[in-house]
Amino acid sequence: MTAPALPGDLRAPARAAAPRRAALRARYAWDTDPRLAPLRLRWDTALRTAHPLTACSPPRSPVRLRYTGLRDGARHILPFLARQGVETTAEGTGAPEERPPDIELSGIPARQAGPPGPATVVLPFRIQFAVPVGDGPEALRARISDRERRAFAARRAAAQWTWHVGTGPHAFDHFYEHMHLPTMRRRHGAAARSLPPGLAYECLFRRGILFFLVQDGARVAGVLCARPRDGRVLTMRLLGVLDGARRYYTGGAVRALTHFALEWACENGCASVGLSGCEPFLSKGIFQFKQRFHPECRLPEDHFGGKRLVLRVLRDTPAVRDFLTANPLVALGDGHGLEALYFHDADRPPRTDLAWRCPGIRRARHVPLDTFTRGLPREDGPPRGGRP
Repeated sequence: MTAPALPGDLRAPARAAAPRRAALRARYAWDTDPRLAPLRLRWDTALRTAHPLTACSPPRSPVRLRYTGLRDGARHILPFLARQGVETTAEGTGAPEERPPDIELSGIPARQAGPPGPATVVLPFRIQFAVPVGDGPEALRARISDRERRAFAARRAAAQWTWHVGTGPHAFDHFYEHMHLPTMRRRHGAAARSLPPGLAYECLFRRGILFFLVQDGARVAGVLCARPRDGRVLTMRLLGVLDGARRYYTGGAVRALTHFALEWACENGCASVGLSGCEPFLSKGIFQFKQRFHPECRLPEDHFGGKRLVLRVLRDTPAVRDFLTANPLVALGDGHGLEALYFHDADRPPRTDLAWRCPGIRRARHVPLDTFTRGLPREDGPPRGGRP
């Protein structure tokens, strides 16, 4: 059931003039339009990082990781590693290196990614998720896991959740300033990234749709979705909970917004709902959350679809083995299809608690570390078998 309109939507601050709006739309298209992806890829390839970036796991750098190549890695890949307990510093400043890297990551155009060599894996730069909804509500319910449906139904009844479509500039301001930004700051700290407010307003809000989750008569969470002119695809882009409060986030607000967006899209003629995407690691919380909705996992349609991440292990150490075991990968297998890779050895079992099954990921492979790292320089140490 949809909640009645809430007051305050019509109080609007001044917005950008027409020339500024055109510039914002052009910037958004540069980042997202598949038609511009080849040009964007050529541009990004010409602007590779001037110096390698080195990520070190404290204390005393038990894993030393070097990143080179496309600049997107500093924004997308290294922040994930930082949340795994990794610090990032820049090389090329003239300071001597304490020791060589253990793992090297390279961001490259897909055309430059040949077959993987020894101790090497080729990954998509990012993966994206989409839930088909065009076959009707019964097909949608069948796609979502029984456990997820039951959990949502119980929480929806207990909290008496409803949803509401926000209209007018004030609805956007309330969402962006009191939900989205506080949530990004609380969850990601210095690594938080988002669309600037003017761009989000012009290219998402004015052309898309803003859903609010309503509890006890108040908006407690929201998600801003993009929608193209033909209306066939709804893509969840920005979300947040009121004041970034943990109780709303852990209480299932984001889960509820996803369910309501899927219901709305199914009822309003959409073919699919894009759940955005993430880096190619099964240990990403986003991957595990979205996997519950059984989305199709695929390469992005924008410029990221033409980019690859090459992971090469240079030194076999206990800490490197811990890292690889703790973070199973979504890799490009034979024929460029997606597959899940679980590393393991006698002391480190594969992390099968991290689910992988999605349409688009065709199989899972268990990779013995003794075989994968054969022939590399080895540093022995007591087996930890722990998970960072």
